[in-house]
Amino acid sequence: MNRSGLFWTQLRALVWKDLQIERHTKQSIGIMLMFAIVAVVTFNFALENNLGAVREVAGGLLWVTILLAGTLGLNRSFASELENRPIDAMLIAPMDRSTMFMGKVISVSLFTLAMELILIPVFIAISNKPFYRPEVLLLITLGTIGYVAAGVLVSSMAVQTRANYVLVPVLLLPLSLPVVLAAATGVAQYMGLNKPPFADVSATFALVIAYDLLMLAAGLFTYNYVVEE
Repeated sequence: MNRSGLFWTQLRALVWKDLQIERHTKQSIGIMLMFAIVAVVTFNFALENNLGAVREVAGGLLWVTILLAGTLGLNRSFASELENRPIDAMLIAPMDRSTMFMGKVISVSLFTLAMELILIPVFIAISNKPFYRPEVLLLITLGTIGYVAAGVLVSSMAVQTRANYVLVPVLLLPLSLPVVLAAATGVAQYMGLNKPPFADVSATFALVIAYDLLMLAAGLFTYNYVVEE
């Protein structure tokens, strides 16, 4: 089997492993979804006397919820790698470390997007804003991929420390701020009655895509050093 074929075979196996673990435990998606729903209910009660404010900041509230719930999902996903030490088997296997990075990015992104599929209709119901627009869904998807790629890098460095549950949000939130701000700004531009011309939001899309590519490239080229250390 050539190098490309081996990469894709190993990548499918890693993603399938994470999906099977989640299917049996339902911990990552369950934790993220539970936190997200509690956060939405809390925001709703806190601002129930000012529904206009809820509608105005709905995009920002969505991203705050995604960030915090996603951080919990990342912590849970890496904690499961340490419980029965499957990570040790992967490290001694003849597998390129970049494959491990991409496998974890894909699986955690799928968990986060699954949570968002349930969360977005809730935000549509409470804010009456057009989160269903394809451009908004694309921005949320691209932003999620960049955030997760950065999160996998940070979580891989922090997972072996005793304070990993503290270090991950402390390191990840500032690192992911550029993509979150860009994606939240782009989503806010689509929250009006009329869709803006693409030329007005093209810079936002370009920034989000550039961040995604930067984080993915950083992971592919440095993950070997991250997990070995």
